[in-house]
Amino acid sequence: MSFSDSGTGQRAVPFYCPYCGDEDLRPHPEPHGAWLCGGCRRVFSVKMAGLSLSDKDLEVSG
Repeated sequence: MSFSDSGTGQRAVPFYCPYCGDEDLRPHPEPHGAWLCGGCRRVFSVKMAGLSLSDKDLEVSG
């Protein structure tokens, strides 16, 4: 299975502002992939840092 990227790097949109919790979010032109919060006026972006696939992460506690 191969990963296909649309060129935007986006997978999903945020549902709320990570700073104030407001849900009034709008796409912002700069930087690429940024969001503007209508509540606190902060501009932020969400970026995936990577995956952790160590054996410890895969253990299921029971």
